[in-house]
Amino acid sequence: MFLIKSGAIIYNINKSTLPNYGVFDEKRYFSADDLGNQFFIFEKKRIKFLICEDMWVDELLEKKKQKKVDLIIVINASPYEINKFELRKKMAKKKAVFFNSPLLYVNLVGSQDDLIFDGGSFLMNGLGDIVSKSDFFSDAEFIVDMKNVNQLKPYKEKNKKCENLYRALMIALESYVFKNNFKSVIVGLSGGIDSALCLTLATDVLGPKNVSSFFLPSKFTSTESNEDAKKLSKNLGINLTSLSIESLRLKFSKELSFLFKNFPIDITEENIQSRIRGLLLMAISNKFNSLLVTTGNKSEMAVGYVTLYGDMCGGFALIKDLYKTQVYELAKWRNENFLDSFFVKKAEIIPKNVLKKEPTAELKFNQKDTDLLPAYNVLDKILELLIEKNLDINSIVKNGYNKKLVRKIWMMIKKSEYKRYQSAIGPKVSSMAMDRDRRFPITNNFVI
Repeated sequence: MFLIKSGAIIYNINKSTLPNYGVFDEKRYFSADDLGNQFFIFEKKRIKFLICEDMWVDELLEKKKQKKVDLIIVINASPYEINKFELRKKMAKKKAVFFNSPLLYVNLVGSQDDLIFDGGSFLMNGLGDIVSKSDFFSDAEFIVDMKNVNQLKPYKEKNKKCENLYRALMIALESYVFKNNFKSVIVGLSGGIDSALCLTLATDVLGPKNVSSFFLPSKFTSTESNEDAKKLSKNLGINLTSLSIESLRLKFSKELSFLFKNFPIDITEENIQSRIRGLLLMAISNKFNSLLVTTGNKSEMAVGYVTLYGDMCGGFALIKDLYKTQVYELAKWRNENFLDSFFVKKAEIIPKNVLKKEPTAELKFNQKDTDLLPAYNVLDKILELLIEKNLDINSIVKNGYNKKLVRKIWMMIKKSEYKRYQSAIGPKVSSMAMDRDRRFPITNNFVI
């Protein structure tokens, strides 16, 4: 870090703690320095600078008694995660109270690849109370009289969990689209909740003129799904294009019949439908230089309930780090709320039927997700314990879950590793995303 005045460097300091976990690989590229008792003196005040991870470790608190500090400034590019702000406050409070000093936490706003930087810079007094704070996901400036910082009233943050998550996904998509020189986005609609949320997000970010929706039915597609896709597109002000895949499905079946004639119809034929849809959507994306947003969620990606080169086709997996239950929660929030920053400034966007009907891939008649999976409220909790909490099977069973079911889900996660390695990039919003956070080999023979 450099402080520059009139073109000259007047102070510099290096980072002392290099994170090497999750999405961070800093030890691969950088060398750490020792902060020691370094200070920048400004108008006879001692200012201590901490760079990102330096605030998150306790080594500073374990060293010999520190000299008096008048202000701590923490410079960050701290990635967004659901509920991470509470952790930031906790770690900042430790430093502020230890040094009995106000602490200024300054965070980056923006997005790069799968990482989202949510801002939310704040000033904390020496008692560990936040007394001033900027909004999340917005560039901001605020001025505070440091002479009276301990007399300022503590800042009270409203609970905006869903709003912040929605805005995080918006900024991730917007950044990915524009920084990679796309002008528009396309979404394949199924009539289900995942594609409905993705289309709504894309339209809120880019506006109806820059988003296109496509409905690709087969003979297994219900009239209900067709009507829901039409209604959603109409609510968003988007023209829906319908492309039947039925003739292509029959053509594929005919061409493969001499190879498959002695085999029963199974998931192979189901996946052909998904792959036809992926092929058509990628062709449209290619022709119009439009980013295809793929709509798979974390629950499906975790257990392999997705088709490689089918519904996994696309350039950006917008909700790949959201469990199915979170998708419903976020969709319900959007139906009840809209912000000034949205292109579509109205509520009740997603048809109520989409929120109520039972999830189905509609690759055969009367198909339901629960044919192969437990109810999503059960599945998601087990997945959270296996992935985010990294618990073993016996520990999860002690939480009240059936051992046979937990083992089945674990094996589904393990067998689907190769699919996830080939999935499109998407925004990280959890503490354990399935990409760079959770690093398991594809080829192994271990079981638990």
